[in-house]
Amino acid sequence: MCDTLVAKDSATGVWFLAKNSDRDIGEPQVIQYCDPEEGLTSPTHLEQREYYNNNQYQTLLKASKELSLTYPALISRPAWIWGAEMGINSEGVAIGNEAVFAKRGSSKGGLLGMDILRLTLHAASTARGALETIVSLLERWGQGGNGSYSGRLQYHNSFLIADGTEAYLLESVNQRWVAKQVDEVASISNAYTLEEEYTLGDSVTLKERPNFKRTYASRLHLPFTQGTHRQNSTYTLALERGASWDSMVSILRHNEGGVTNFDHSMRSVCMDAKGLVKSRTTASMVVKWAPKGIKVALTTSPIPLYAPFIPFELSDEAFTSSPFREIEYSYNFAKERMEQTERLLKAPLEKRLAVNKLVLKFEEELAGEPLEKEREFREEVAKILES
Repeated sequence: MCDTLVAKDSATGVWFLAKNSDRDIGEPQVIQYCDPEEGLTSPTHLEQREYYNNNQYQTLLKASKELSLTYPALISRPAWIWGAEMGINSEGVAIGNEAVFAKRGSSKGGLLGMDILRLTLHAASTARGALETIVSLLERWGQGGNGSYSGRLQYHNSFLIADGTEAYLLESVNQRWVAKQVDEVASISNAYTLEEEYTLGDSVTLKERPNFKRTYASRLHLPFTQGTHRQNSTYTLALERGASWDSMVSILRHNEGGVTNFDHSMRSVCMDAKGLVKSRTTASMVVKWAPKGIKVALTTSPIPLYAPFIPFELSDEAFTSSPFREIEYSYNFAKERMEQTERLLKAPLEKRLAVNKLVLKFEEELAGEPLEKEREFREEVAKILES
């Protein structure tokens, strides 16, 4: 389960996009600078799932041949797929997607939503172009497959797309889709939001003009996903706190019990859920499009209350020489930090509070080489856990 939001500062016109990726608690999610062709001649995902390799990956390979894949991208990627939960390309197009659940099933042979997202980052130079690429993929190939790391989860997809000049919200069911341009604030979670206010859509939907949410949304999934509750939370918090870097970060860190009384339900934006549905915020990203350039930061470990946002550059040098170009490096980097997070979650409350304070102090003092500072942060966390 996930949450994505976009917001524009009405005074300055500056746009922000923020996303929490909530996935299986044991699933490594890697940060990677990717070339468009990476993984399309031979698989590069290091963990293997037969259900993905034999279905969605094969559809992906076919779909990729019909697109002009041009732009490298910085992505956050589950270790067993080609695609991405979120990312931004070299042209400044950023996308986050969500699983949404409909009354009708998705296609066994359709594209996985995360593969759609990454294909689009490599193909589109603007937010509008990204919207058009996504809908062309939906209409040509459909969507579906098992998106779960350790179980079974079939779903449809919604997307938030932004490029610093405009943003779009898109929701879909198989090859049916609707979209609208975002004025200033929009957020999505694991529930449909668009009813009749869409301005774009597939030809059948535009002709029939149904209430999209009422027609397609499954009510059976809402008690499990709590998507409506979290979408309301992120939207309300964005309106209350405004569009700024600090507000986006604070929303992604929003847990209804805070650090001292951590809420372990699906209702919190910063999530570590227990019970029937086990889902954890495994990665987070914030993007700011400012006149001086694009600022992007990602967490390098799960649960942003315990993980600092680390700046990642979109420079030519980063795309060509960063160690995060190598999937093996990214995978080992992620695994080490997942293991430290597991130890932290089992530690007494006073140690978790100490790490939370260290996160905030670290972000205030962040300067110089971000990854060197990140290693210093990890060393300090290790000392806290060993004390």
